[in-house]
Amino acid sequence: MCLCDACLNELPYIKSACKSCGLPLNDIHSDKCGSCVTTPPPVHQAISVLHYDSPVDYLIKHMKYHNQLSIAELLGKLLVDKIKEFPGDLPEQIIPVPLHVERLKRRGYNQAIEIARPISRALNIPINLTDCTRVKATAPQIDLPASERGKNIKNAFEISTHLKSRHIAILDDVMTTGSTVWEIADTLLASGVEQVDVWTCARATVS
Repeated sequence: MCLCDACLNELPYIKSACKSCGLPLNDIHSDKCGSCVTTPPPVHQAISVLHYDSPVDYLIKHMKYHNQLSIAELLGKLLVDKIKEFPGDLPEQIIPVPLHVERLKRRGYNQAIEIARPISRALNIPINLTDCTRVKATAPQIDLPASERGKNIKNAFEISTHLKSRHIAILDDVMTTGSTVWEIADTLLASGVEQVDVWTCARATVS
């Protein structure tokens, strides 16, 4: 999918966000939200490019549930531009948030992998599809209240003993509470990874 310059300019870009969780901030002079100051998440930094608002929610839903994979290419390229704004070393590998095998069979594809492809090409970072697996068939996070999402995703992922990278980026389409990516980050750190970043196309806020 291609958008004209006018449409691209009208997308709801995040201008200022918490370095740790990616939550949009009103105070452009602060780099962390209050929650991350008191309870830091298990990641080095979280990068999101867009607010999960119209028309981004429409685009992501059509990518995710209606096989509109050209949208993944567009979102991946927008995320590349955002990632390049941040200082520091790039990760050694990208791990797209994995789907459980049964959900993957029903959907036919993992949208996080499709988003990862243009990022991998642009930044020359390999995609790791083998060393993080979803071993628990959880209820969809979107169907649960925020208070239950952490419990739902607990122990849902396993990391292979073959994973030797020091620095990993977890990639997903949208982050809301962070429960899924925090769970993967905790599992990666427990396996010996030293630094975990989170990259998402959009950041939603919890009401």
